[in-house]
This record gives sequence, structure tokens and C-alpha cells, in this order.
Amino acid sequence: MTTEITHHDRREAVGGFLVGLASVLFGSVVIFGKYALREGVSVPSMLAVRFGIGAVLLTVALIVTGRPVLAAPGERKGLAILAVCGYAVEASFFFAAASRGTAASVTLLFFTYPVFVALGAWLVGQGPPARLTLLALASAVGGAAIVVVAGGSLSIQPLGVVFAIAAAVTYTGYLVGADVVLKRSDPMTSAMWVSAGASAGLFVFAAASGQWTAPAGWDAWGPILGMGVASAGAFVCLLAGLQRLGAVRTSVVAATEPLAAAFLGTVFLDEAVTAGTVLGGALILIGAVTASLARVATPQEQQIP
Repeated sequence: MTTEITHHDRREAVGGFLVGLASVLFGSVVIFGKYALREGVSVPSMLAVRFGIGAVLLTVALIVTGRPVLAAPGERKGLAILAVCGYAVEASFFFAAASRGTAASVTLLFFTYPVFVALGAWLVGQGPPARLTLLALASAVGGAAIVVVAGGSLSIQPLGVVFAIAAAVTYTGYLVGADVVLKRSDPMTSAMWVSAGASAGLFVFAAASGQWTAPAGWDAWGPILGMGVASAGAFVCLLAGLQRLGAVRTSVVAATEPLAAAFLGTVFLDEAVTAGTVLGGALILIGAVTASLARVATPQEQQIP
């Protein structure tokens, strides 16, 4: 019995560490992205390259771990639509917000998405929201209001708020759609194809709209390479942690991502964290965790910005 308990505890400890590491890596994606934007790389160009790198690295991970490279038949067209119309748009909104606010404020506002997911699940016929979900909604909305009002222009510009909330809502659509479309595809396989599809869609958009700006020099390429490597590593860690902790506890631990982004932003970007951001952020994270506990989280929920 002692050996079984020890093994179980060790398995959960490793799972918690992996999910925590994933949160730090996801937080670092935001920091790398802000560095790349400072070098004059457009958001679509940056994300097209970032997702392309992530897709290549995830393909290698699929081959090494013996997972299927192709999505399940019947799910590939839906996956392509989710990648281009959902994930690519969400990421563009997120980094448009990141160029207008601190890493902490943008990531915290984005983390209202678990509440929107719970409400979205209700709208597609998965049952009315429970009292716990309504409590989560109130907490997240109140926290978002405090971040916006108390933070002022120091934390995030008004247009940044709009983009951050738009990213959360778009990501909600992606997750609800993924829950409907993806039934048999391996989560890592779907992540790889979402990355590849988002990369292709953003490249076409950037070229067609005249926004394509190729990264010039290491100061631009370095952060974008960091984004791609961190994205792929984070998802591998998240999936490995998910297998050890289960979906609900994984989503709870993953809510530390805004804290990681805030800490990294303070250390590497000299971004100040206001008292309003701390208070509002606490309410948002309480809402996110509560919403995750009020429903069954799915393996498709990756917090890749």
C-alpha cells in the first residue's frame, strides 16, 4: 500500500511540475512575442513563422512518441477550419492586445475564456450554467473590470482591452468547435495541424494584405524562434501533465500562466504590476478555476496564445 501511495504521489507531483512548466513556457511566449513586435515584425508575419516552427517541432514529437501524424478521417476539414478561422484569428487578437498593454494585463483578460467556454457549452445545448458557473462569470467580469479601470493606460490601452476580450471570445469559439469536431484525433496531432493551418492561413493573409515583413537579423529571429520552441515544449509538457493529473486539475494548475507572464514581464520587460492588476487578476483567476471545476475540461484545451 505504501509503495502504491508513493508511486501515485510521485506521479501527481511530476504531473503538477510538468503543467507548471507548461504555464511558464506559455508565459514566455508572450514575452518573446513582445520582443519580436519591438523589432517591427508585423503580427501576422510573426505568428506565421512562430506557428510554422511549432508545427515542425510537434511533428518531430509525434514521430518520436509514436503518435499518429494525421488527424482522424472525417475530422480533417473541421480541423483546418478551426485552425484558420479560430486559432489564427485568436492569436492575432492576442498579440494585437499585447502591443497595447502589459503582459500581465493582456494575459489576465484573456484568461476570462474558461467562463466564456462554460457559457458557450450551454448555448450549444450542453445544459444550463450551474450556480458555480454563474459565480465564476461574476468573478471574472468583476476582475476584468478592475484590471481595466484601476490599471489605467499604464497597464493597457482601451483598444488593447477590446483585442484581449476578442481573443478570449474567439478562443472560446475554437474550443467549443474543437469539442464538437475532434472526437478521435490525438490532442498532440490536432495541435500540430492547428499550428500548421494557422501558419499557412496567416502567411497567406500577411502576403495578400501587404503586411508581410520577414524577420531581419537575430534580434527579430531569436524571439520568434523562442516562441516556436516554447509553444511546442509547452504543449508536450501540458499533455504529459494531463495524462497524470486529469483534465480538471490540469486546468486549475494551468491557471498559473498569467502569474508566469506577469513575473516574466516584470523581470525582462520592466513592466509594472499595479495593485488593480493584482486584485482584478486574482478575481479573474478565481473565476477561471471555478469555471474549470464547474465543467469537464477537455484535452483540446491548450493555453497557447
